[in-house]
Amino acid sequence: MDLSKNRVNPSNAPESGESATGGGRRYGGIDKDERQRQRRLRLVEAGLAVFGEVGFHGATVRLVCKRAELTSRYFYESFDSMEALFEAVYVSVSTELMRRTMASLAVTPLKPDLLAEASLRTFLEYIREDTHRARVALIEALTVGAGMHRISQESNKDFARLIASFIGMLYPTLEEETRLNPVYIANGLVGSNIRIATLWVEDKCSLPLDDVLRNMFAFYQAAITYADVQLKAAREERAKASGKAPKA
Repeated sequence: MDLSKNRVNPSNAPESGESATGGGRRYGGIDKDERQRQRRLRLVEAGLAVFGEVGFHGATVRLVCKRAELTSRYFYESFDSMEALFEAVYVSVSTELMRRTMASLAVTPLKPDLLAEASLRTFLEYIREDTHRARVALIEALTVGAGMHRISQESNKDFARLIASFIGMLYPTLEEETRLNPVYIANGLVGSNIRIATLWVEDKCSLPLDDVLRNMFAFYQAAITYADVQLKAAREERAKASGKAPKA
């Protein structure tokens, strides 16, 4: 019988160290649920490597299982399709990037330019550290389908919400005084990040990281400068109308 590209006949052979009738027994002090969690993690790690090397459309269950050193029955224990595995890989990459970004921001002074530089450097270092992540998050995610598109959009919104929260913290009256919307600005900045990073990855990260950072930061610096200018103009106009000196 012919096998499809993404599915292979699940083997009944047990994984090394297990019996086919093991059920809920413990092996080496590890219970069934923990063993399944560990197998799922191995598949996600293998999926990142395979998707990062051959792309989503070149990947197969067989390739992933070979990389994870697991039989195909364990693939279907955790995932019902390659699309489901790709989504898990993408979420893993995105979650770790958010964790690193938050850790970086937590030790950065609350100044707009310093916060922007810290978060952008974290992003670029993260994808350069393992270019598989970049291919999965920036390139392959656009080709997988509607479900993956929704997940990637939500991830982008999460990062935009993070930026918008800092805008609100640093410029609490920005929208009220200037009608500049922090959410719109934040989404625009995330969009510029993604496009520049994608170009960098497509060019095999040949441009030095600091040069890429400088170009990304240009958009943030422009937004910071424009916000400052608009706030100053709004306050001067209000002070002029009231006959009082504007606030600093």
